[in-house]
Amino acid sequence: MSGAVEVEILSKETIKPSFPTPHQLRNFQLSILDQIALPVYISNIFLYKANDEDDGDLDAKTERISQRLKSSLSETLAQFYPFAGKIKDEVSIECNDDGVEYIEARANRLLSEYLQKPDQNILKEFHPFDTENPIGSTGPILIVQVTFFKCGGVALEISSSHKLIDGMSLATFINIWAATARAQSSKAIMVPEFVTASIFPPSEFFVAFPVHLSRCEQIRFVFDPSKINELKAKVASASVPKPSRVEALTALIWKCARDVSGSTRGSTRASLLVHAVNLRTLVVPPLPNNSVGNNVGYLSAQTSDKEIELHELVCILRKAKAEFSKNGLQNLLETKSIFNIPESIKDKLERDEIDFFTFSSVLRFPFYEAAEFGWGKPLHVTFPNYVFPNLFLLIDTKDGEGIEALVTLRTEDMALFERNQELLEFATVNPPIN
Repeated sequence: MSGAVEVEILSKETIKPSFPTPHQLRNFQLSILDQIALPVYISNIFLYKANDEDDGDLDAKTERISQRLKSSLSETLAQFYPFAGKIKDEVSIECNDDGVEYIEARANRLLSEYLQKPDQNILKEFHPFDTENPIGSTGPILIVQVTFFKCGGVALEISSSHKLIDGMSLATFINIWAATARAQSSKAIMVPEFVTASIFPPSEFFVAFPVHLSRCEQIRFVFDPSKINELKAKVASASVPKPSRVEALTALIWKCARDVSGSTRGSTRASLLVHAVNLRTLVVPPLPNNSVGNNVGYLSAQTSDKEIELHELVCILRKAKAEFSKNGLQNLLETKSIFNIPESIKDKLERDEIDFFTFSSVLRFPFYEAAEFGWGKPLHVTFPNYVFPNLFLLIDTKDGEGIEALVTLRTEDMALFERNQELLEFATVNPPIN
């Protein structure tokens, strides 16, 4: 897509729950996992093509979609009542039914122009807030922007505060919102469970990890199933004969990012990788997927400043995963810190003497299946990020077979990363979206 997308804001309003939150539920307690979560907004964008059955009256279609989204959102917020409140302090949310900010906008381009030449940076135009300062601990817990393309396509952007909402919580919310929109009623639809604080109660003392923002660039790298299998075969070893898709891709991206750092700094540095882990399956008994709140921990893996091969990185990741499965949850509760990092490593991080990489995966999260509001499943789902460097997110392609890696680096580092030949042996850079 050549040139910028011009987006005109049509309206802003507040959507409140369809019925008041009962008095006994008005003070919502955060968990220790919510307390130590990074206080940022997570952006999620769903792109929908024009429905072939539309009657051609774009204004009428826009009005139908608008009313369906707003009425179903109001009904859904009655179940997700903390989302319509405000963060009161470090231990609670005031569920005062203030509502969520809802914005409607119009784009001057065809959706197909973006799909043929995707550019993550253009997606900034569909954000409802300043992408340079996405701190999510003081503003609304949820913000929605719906942008209508002149072809009838739709971009639905949801910004959610990570102080309460992790990836699975967001998927649950979207699932119930969309099901409500399709059925025009939330009855007989699964309900969210707010149980995290009863298992992980809040604490007066916890370690808040500092948030460092920087101007970044995000690029989408797509791995086809055949290339993923080739990579898994390449990184297999006697120690890890059957690496997972996540292990193989994480090792490749980690190695390429280390190579870039070595090139820009003149020598390879030691590195620390943290990788998000869904704690719902580690709790005894396990928490259901529809449990809402932060249920995420981070395993950590380290390398020295020496050169290291892909299969060795896979071994390091497998060992870190085993250690986290055994002790990670207990360490998290004891340290009350989102990242279990030795003090010696923390000192090096503060002095910028070590590379720090954050990985996350929403593979198998039902975003494509869930976000069907009545006009078809999304054509594309993505998570834009422009200010958190060295962040890597794995997400399914639409068919569920391939994987997209959303890579965020400082601009000067990205120029080297996207030309890395070892990476390009397996990945395609920003292919068209079909």
